[in-house]
Amino acid sequence: MPKIGDGLDAVTAFAGAAAAGMSLFLPFTFGDDSSIDSPYRVTSLINSVPRAAALGLIVAVVVAVLARPITRPGLVWLAATAGALALAINYAVGEAMISADVLTTQNYIDSLFGGVLFGALCICAWRMRWSAVGFGLGIVVVFVYGEVVAVFTSNASATADKAVHTPFWLVGAAVVLLAVNTVRHRHGIMLPAVPRMAADLPITPIIATTVLSLSLLIATEWLGREFDGRKGNFWQIAIAVIVTLVAAFVAALLLPGRDGTGVLLAVSVAAAADSLGDSTNLGWHLLLVLVIGVLAILAGLRWATPWGVLLGAGAVCAFAALAEYLPLPFEWPAGVMLLTWVTGFAVGSTRVTYLPSAMLGLGALFLPSILWSIPTGKRHWPTGSDAVAERVPGQVALAITLGAAAGLAVLYQLRPAPARVPQQ
Repeated sequence: MPKIGDGLDAVTAFAGAAAAGMSLFLPFTFGDDSSIDSPYRVTSLINSVPRAAALGLIVAVVVAVLARPITRPGLVWLAATAGALALAINYAVGEAMISADVLTTQNYIDSLFGGVLFGALCICAWRMRWSAVGFGLGIVVVFVYGEVVAVFTSNASATADKAVHTPFWLVGAAVVLLAVNTVRHRHGIMLPAVPRMAADLPITPIIATTVLSLSLLIATEWLGREFDGRKGNFWQIAIAVIVTLVAAFVAALLLPGRDGTGVLLAVSVAAAADSLGDSTNLGWHLLLVLVIGVLAILAGLRWATPWGVLLGAGAVCAFAALAEYLPLPFEWPAGVMLLTWVTGFAVGSTRVTYLPSAMLGLGALFLPSILWSIPTGKRHWPTGSDAVAERVPGQVALAITLGAAAGLAVLYQLRPAPARVPQQ
């Protein structure tokens, strides 16, 4: 059973992960008096979201690599606190701004400091069981929220939803909790990491993150242009799928041992999630997401199996492909609960020998997916194109999941199962 200190660590990790995840996954806030009537401004803000997510994840992994050798946990908690405080300041500036001219810049700043918070907090939280549960739950809630709630309700700037952004109360709570934990752990000492070969690490996770982030971003934006004002064809989608799978496999190979498993799982789960429709809000379903998320993470910690995650992702894809034949009141809630379970189980199943690898595997959930560029009638991400058949996103996501499963099988052939070692 967790002690009081463990509970505080878990709550802090949850709040910090949720704030960091939202900074990567959602557009930056703007005040109610901001003038954002220009379609150019709205388009710039929309386009900056996937780019900022890629930037934020690269920063997060760099911070994780730099923080891992530190033997004083209070210093790492302090770095996470500084990232959260910078988020709060940027948020306050955004609320005070009247002009929308700097929204895109502030969105990048938001993601940059969100990456600092994310990377430092991962190193703090993922070493201990209950803080890892809190950290994972924060990721699950934000990921599911970002996938099933419409960020923008239409292409028109007049109806851009100003309510969907990181709430200030969450950022403020994260700052306070992280500051308290910094004080609690200021005298702590961690054993230094086991030395490795000089050329082994720490640059490879950064290279892997850069390869994965930029490849997915380029493929997503290219496919979006192919669908812009016209219907894309099978070959264009196939090329984007291949780029996604090759990038994920290369990133997985760059990580030590079998740590790349998390990258392949994240790419498949993210694609499966993007194939689902969305709604205007999560409502009372948030409570179910929290409960199911905790249970799924604990199940993953107890019975970790990557193949089970891929099977679950495949089930989400099949559900998305067949959802148009299901009763409407049942379709969306069932999809949300299924996605929550699969994501939570994937987070709990994350096993690494090098902690920054966990940051990449978990953070890759927030990277742009090529399915963002495939327009359907039930998803509101603006694409400016004619909608495809509702079954197409599920089919594309299933192709990515099957490709990830093939990549995992090859990775396991190339990298024999290591002896059980502690995370470093």
